[in-house]
Amino acid sequence: MAGRLVVALMAQSCTLATPPSAVAAISLKLSRAAILRPPPSYAPTSLSTRTITMNINSQEQQQDNLDGIFKQKRILRSKVRKALKAMDPTLRSHEDNAIQSIVLEAPWFRSSQRLCAYICCSALREVDTSNVLSAILQSPLKEGDVQVRKKLYVPRVEDKNCHMRMLNISCIDDLVANSMNILEPAPIDADGNEREDVLQASDPVDLFLLPGLAFDRSGRRLGRGGGYYDTFLKNYQELAKTRNWKQPLLVALSYSVQILDEGVPVTPHDILVDALVSPAGVIPISPAALDRMRP
Repeated sequence: MAGRLVVALMAQSCTLATPPSAVAAISLKLSRAAILRPPPSYAPTSLSTRTITMNINSQEQQQDNLDGIFKQKRILRSKVRKALKAMDPTLRSHEDNAIQSIVLEAPWFRSSQRLCAYICCSALREVDTSNVLSAILQSPLKEGDVQVRKKLYVPRVEDKNCHMRMLNISCIDDLVANSMNILEPAPIDADGNEREDVLQASDPVDLFLLPGLAFDRSGRRLGRGGGYYDTFLKNYQELAKTRNWKQPLLVALSYSVQILDEGVPVTPHDILVDALVSPAGVIPISPAALDRMRP
């Protein structure tokens, strides 16, 4: 009985021993802890979720825009192909000769020492380049008192993944028909040596003569959908920049029906041309073309 009484008194003493000042101090500490407590962990997660959602929406919008451009390109390709197919053969021949004569007589062509040019394909209804290629391969360029022949590189398609090379040829006989009956250079020459790849050459190219399906007067070019030229030109431009070379002049050859007033749809990956050559004459577009093609 006496033991229980002592315990009870001790308990009561402990309970009553806490003074008001101590209680206030504890309350103050709890208040400070509440103020300094970090925000709930869900706040950063919520912000991150909103950011991800915005990125997804932006990517979806960009994809929708690209899909729209690709659709416009398909429609335009169909339209231009029909116009080319409907061209009178006599008119086509006349425009081929006119375009090539303009190129051959142009000072910016005559002064070029190293060139890349396409081999025309009649099945694709491309502007003829046979006279230009013959002139490049046969006519020497006078450099001081030394006669120097122009150096020519022509395309060779390696696969269906936009991989195209430009290889050096010295005569028309260096060309052979591929599986699609399009002339291109064999990778090995008649002497068993590998042909020089323009991307491995030690000197820069002055001029590119380019094909295309449609163009506008702002330099936008519509290809045939393979992406070979855009990929190659991007790689060459990056190479020239790395080596501190002057960028080559990009000149497209075009029939009259291929130059459009309404504009050509393009994506950020499409390469613009510097100038057009049509039967009506040269259309310089970029500052580089305006500078090099001045009369």
